[in-house]
Amino acid sequence: MNKIAELKGDLATKQQVLNDKKIEVRAFVDDADKTTDEVKAGMSDIKDKEAEIENLKEEIAVLEQAAGLETTEEDADEKETEQRADDPDNVEEPSDDELGADEDPDTETRNGEGIMKVNVVDAKNTTEQAFETFLKTGEKRDVTGLALSDGAVIIPETILPAEHEENQFPRLGQLIRNVTVKTTTGKLPVFDNTKDTLKAHTEYSATAVNKASTITPVKWDLQTYTGAYVFSQELISDSAYDWQGELQGQLIELRDNTDDGLIMTALTTGITPVTSTDFVADLKTALNVNLKPVDKKNASIVLSQSAYNALDQIKDAMGRPMLQPSIASATGEVVLGKQVIVVEDTLFPKAKEGDINAIVAPLKKAVINFKLAEITGQFQDTYDIWYKQLGIFLRENVVQARKDVIINIKGSQEAVNASDGTNTTDGDTTK
Repeated sequence: MNKIAELKGDLATKQQVLNDKKIEVRAFVDDADKTTDEVKAGMSDIKDKEAEIENLKEEIAVLEQAAGLETTEEDADEKETEQRADDPDNVEEPSDDELGADEDPDTETRNGEGIMKVNVVDAKNTTEQAFETFLKTGEKRDVTGLALSDGAVIIPETILPAEHEENQFPRLGQLIRNVTVKTTTGKLPVFDNTKDTLKAHTEYSATAVNKASTITPVKWDLQTYTGAYVFSQELISDSAYDWQGELQGQLIELRDNTDDGLIMTALTTGITPVTSTDFVADLKTALNVNLKPVDKKNASIVLSQSAYNALDQIKDAMGRPMLQPSIASATGEVVLGKQVIVVEDTLFPKAKEGDINAIVAPLKKAVINFKLAEITGQFQDTYDIWYKQLGIFLRENVVQARKDVIINIKGSQEAVNASDGTNTTDGDTTK
């Protein structure tokens, strides 16, 4: 009995190996990387394993008979069925009594015209034949089993590194003059150019005293600007994300947004806009007439996005686009040879979407940001509420330093249309 039990255990193991092998070879059919030779090799391996199983079954049967074990009629029928299934050529033809009224016999018959019809035995009658047919035809079968939704609770979740939308417009704080100061208030003296000249001198006579240059003070009075983000201890504990680093970056965005607004206010406060009738011609006049040559050389043109779009639609008298690419420009484009800075339409005070506005000025001379301190820090509560706070503290004053070098031009679509075909040579505004 021990020998029989050992063989039966071996039989169960080999049967499981056979089943696993069939699953593996079946998967070859849908695997583009598997070749036909690999499928053939798998089929050969299956037949070898089936032969081993049959030999084991025969050994067990012999040992059981030798041990005097009786074989029931049901077991005998089952063994006979297995033998028939293993032998594809051993297929009995069913008798007429076994066929239903609507079933055709698996033997030859004749129809009313005397033509013989042969019904082919289904090649999928046995497990092995069905598997072989599957490998040849690629037949798909309906399978009911566990799906992704059933195992969702244990499928790990991956969160990829966060992405951040890039700010779409140039930051004006990088284009003006920034001065570090140490006191709350103060002044920056600016000496104007003198128009006085030397006087003729005779021997031993007194030297004429020249008139001193005008000194214009640029005053500052620091203002305080603060902002903060609060995040809970639960958020820190339950999340692997670096929230502190994320919020620190957003504090810098708050600072830049604040500076953009303050700078645009300084560029427009007290400046009477020029109502344009020919947009390009008025830009030229601002550069060639309103600004002295050095200021013109250092000037930039700040355009609302709608003004930028309007200029991009027109060409000069030579058929060239008004806007030209330039690797020498920080913003990448120039118009009339000057750096173009594009800002949102609504950044201009009291402007709305679609308004055409422009400012012509040497920005570093026109606006100065006097800054004493910029502090970012982390603050914690006394642990009765459990949260942290990241904050930023600014002491600065954005000042309109030179009103006389700022030209604000308010345009319209009609003024832009009037510029179409304008010669872009500096100083020449002829059509």
